[in-house]
Amino acid sequence: MATEAVIPSISGIATLDLMTVLAEIVGSDAYQRARASLPREAAAELEGVTALSWVSNVTVSALIDHVAAAARREPEGLLDDAVRRAVDRTFKTVWRMFLRFTSDEALIKRAPVIYARGRNVGQLSARVISPGYAELQLIDWPDISDRQMRSIGVGIEAVVALSGRNDVQMSCAHTGHGARYELRWRV
Repeated sequence: MATEAVIPSISGIATLDLMTVLAEIVGSDAYQRARASLPREAAAELEGVTALSWVSNVTVSALIDHVAAAARREPEGLLDDAVRRAVDRTFKTVWRMFLRFTSDEALIKRAPVIYARGRNVGQLSARVISPGYAELQLIDWPDISDRQMRSIGVGIEAVVALSGRNDVQMSCAHTGHGARYELRWRV
């Protein structure tokens, strides 16, 4: 019995937030030009996205590239800005206050739960190594792209910064089974 390969995807709610933020960043005209220039399959997938659906990484990546081209922006910088703003939108509610009163240990241990709600591949583990320093491991996604690896790290970094930690810095690197992230913040 053959098993069907899982297509790496992003949750519909995260994609909808990303689409909203991209339009805010580049303006409605550039965003609409980008959407109109997408390949037919990507356009159809985005047209049907709901909060409960999954959108392939390929489609989201095409959206980023087309929006960046329409706005004459560098795609990776645009994606970093969009991820940070989308995280900010998500956590602007009462969640931001809860995060500020959460210990470093509890905050970092929630990263895998947040990850699992936003991605359909890979498993994230996280631990605080010492005050102001945490390590996260992503496994079961050996062929993760540089873009996906970085955007996950930027999202994690943004959540930690929104929780009130200062001077948060993230680094990431590929491993044989996924990626390794280091987070540092001023204690």
